[in-house]
Amino acid sequence: MADETIITPVQLQRTQIDVDRELLRDEDLLNEEHLRRMDQVLLRRNLDHARMFSRKLSLELQQYVHLYTPEANELRRRIEKYMVMERMIEREMARRHTY
Repeated sequence: MADETIITPVQLQRTQIDVDRELLRDEDLLNEEHLRRMDQVLLRRNLDHARMFSRKLSLELQQYVHLYTPEANELRRRIEKYMVMERMIEREMARRHTY
């Protein structure tokens, strides 16, 4: 019993992808009040990511998915959601006169 070793999980540094996923919280980016409270840098970064994700999904839809499958419909729904996020962020940036 004295030789029992306690194995603790190694704390790994978060990857950029994990950090980016945290930036795009749908409930924050689809809520005007949350957008008003966001820092300017975070707002611009979220706009870039919303644009990037919608373009990436659009490219995936064009190249890899048959247009009449349920997967294509899901991709279209996600693309539309990111486009709504883009418009809301752009509206907030215009309200601040920083766009």
